[in-house]
Amino acid sequence: MRSTKLTEYIREIDVLEVWPMSKATLIRARKKGLPFVRLGAYVCYKPEDLEAFFSKPRSWKAPAEPNKREGRDR
Repeated sequence: MRSTKLTEYIREIDVLEVWPMSKATLIRARKKGLPFVRLGAYVCYKPEDLEAFFSKPRSWKAPAEPNKREGRDR
């Protein structure tokens, strides 16, 4: 069994000090698949997981449904 070292992870408190985001953003990211580990009372993240998750290009526009027409229905 591999032991987990705290030095491999960044605590949530420390992430909030370094990255410009709120705690709610981290909670939403965890719900959407951001890997995390609970070490005792701490929620911790790997730095490479944070960079990979938040560096994804985002599209602000919702994907268009193929059956919907643009404009008003007449």
